Amino acid sequence: MIIAIVVSIFSAQGAAAQNELALNDGVEHGDYEYELQQYTEINIVELPLAIQEAAAKDFEKLRIVKAYMSKDNTYKIILEDNNNNTKVVFASANGEWIKPNDNKS
Repeated sequence: MIIAIVVSIFSAQGAAAQNELALNDGVEHGDYEYELQQYTEINIVELPLAIQEAAAKDFEKLRIVKAYMSKDNTYKIILEDNNNNTKVVFASANGEWIKPNDNKS
């Protein structure tokens, strides 16, 4: 009987810990702030010219295939090469690349 009580206590603690992980999604919020934001797809021609020029210069072997914008005017850009390999980058409206661990000022 005592063994059953001890086992049920440990099971309840394990379930509580799993529920806490589920609520936090196992993600440290803030580390990938730009990746976790809500982005709305936009037409590529709607990207600011500064971003288009930066992409052409810095990723000359890639082309922009999709573009997204968030409420705070950061952009998520999907780039693709000739072999359909994709790269995701984030940029500010003035064409500066944002790294996922950059702190937002």
